[in-house]
Amino acid sequence: MRFVEKPGKYYYHYPFPVAIVGVLYNQRVNFMSAAWHTQISFDPPLYGVAISPKRFTNNLIEKAGTFSVSFLKYDDYKFSGFFGRTSGKDLEKDKFFGIKYTVGKKIEVPVIDFAVSCYECKVIDSKVYGDHILYVGEILALHYNEEFYHDGISDKLLMYAGNDMYVTTDKNSLVKFGKEEVDEIVRTKIKQK
Repeated sequence: MRFVEKPGKYYYHYPFPVAIVGVLYNQRVNFMSAAWHTQISFDPPLYGVAISPKRFTNNLIEKAGTFSVSFLKYDDYKFSGFFGRTSGKDLEKDKFFGIKYTVGKKIEVPVIDFAVSCYECKVIDSKVYGDHILYVGEILALHYNEEFYHDGISDKLLMYAGNDMYVTTDKNSLVKFGKEEVDEIVRTKIKQK
């Protein structure tokens, strides 16, 4: 395995689902693509997004105290590029790119009509880490497209591979290997000793 002491930009944990962070503040809507995001807790349901303080979205989240996190189908990769490579400082992305959305049912956040899922989040914490701010949002409501999820598995979710490249999952590569399977192997190995 190759050793790198100072990695600089690194993408060795990719691909990763693309999150579209949405904000609605003072009748202004903005969307931003984010590769750095994570589930933090089931109870309460918490989700985190890391955003550079240079981003227009950062300013809106600070003012609104809320945000949405939407996930898209692979076929919608161009929207990730649109949202990630343009700034809300320069144009109103929803109008410019013809994005249809509704306002959240629980809080005022934009929910993209064609998203496969969306979390409505209220900011409960934020902290600076390096060159980004990690916003932790409590998920107050979620929306999902039942046609896109089969047995809880999403098919053809948009994934970011780094350097403006996108991929998706192959449902034929799906394998279940959890507690039951591990326990069976452990029992078998113990019996063999």
